[in-house]
Amino acid sequence: MHSFHVVVPVEDEELAADRLWQLGVEAVGIGDALDGTVELWTSVGEHASSVQRAVDALEDRWTWRLEQVVEPQTTWRDHVVPTWYDPCGVVVPAWQSVEASDGVLVTSIEPASSFGLGDHPTTVATLSVLVDRMRGREVSTVLDVGCGSGVLGIVAAQLGATVRATDVSAAAIEATLANAERNGVGAALTADTSALDSLDGPYELVVANILAPVLVVLAPDLRRLVAAGGGLLVSGILAGGHDHVLDALAPLRPVRTHVRDGWASVMLE
Repeated sequence: MHSFHVVVPVEDEELAADRLWQLGVEAVGIGDALDGTVELWTSVGEHASSVQRAVDALEDRWTWRLEQVVEPQTTWRDHVVPTWYDPCGVVVPAWQSVEASDGVLVTSIEPASSFGLGDHPTTVATLSVLVDRMRGREVSTVLDVGCGSGVLGIVAAQLGATVRATDVSAAAIEATLANAERNGVGAALTADTSALDSLDGPYELVVANILAPVLVVLAPDLRRLVAAGGGLLVSGILAGGHDHVLDALAPLRPVRTHVRDGWASVMLE
């Protein structure tokens, strides 16, 4: 097992940590500042595509390396708790259970080696907007772009949609399909590594919880894949600095913005 290490200027510490969290990692370690730099580390998985996905999220001025971990640390599982994103919705680690009343949507997630549990602020905010949208109107087809461990797509499937999920990482696809089966929606969700420009649409709801620069690059296909009268839900963007993303997604316009811990999830139509 390997850990993924990034060395950045001290002033880039927060940005680098955010980039790592956006990969859906389980934890990020941060060292002490030394000679104007600081080192961050995490686990991004063993698959080459997972490592490349992490490298692609870094700035060119940052350096990175992999280190062998002799004794993998698993005690983090003892400290994880269920994530309530809505009074009627909770994401639960696969090794835990939760007492929930009737009407509460429970989603069980195993993050595998490199993907999240749905507890990052971007995912929590996106889940809140997603379920509000799907409970307020009928949404039968959903595309989850950059699915990670599959949390968003699985919740959409639990709410009755047929879901297509994509990710650049083969490990993410494996995690998503396994979690879909775990939650009884395997028949309603398909997932693969197809490039976005190869997909046919449209979808009544497209969800993309990925980094802002990637949203800008993918903007033409994200717009193309939204059905007339449908919605595009984007996240992974800073609450105070995402106008460039909205500009790239025009003529779609924001109809709702939900902010959590400095991150924004925006629904566009």
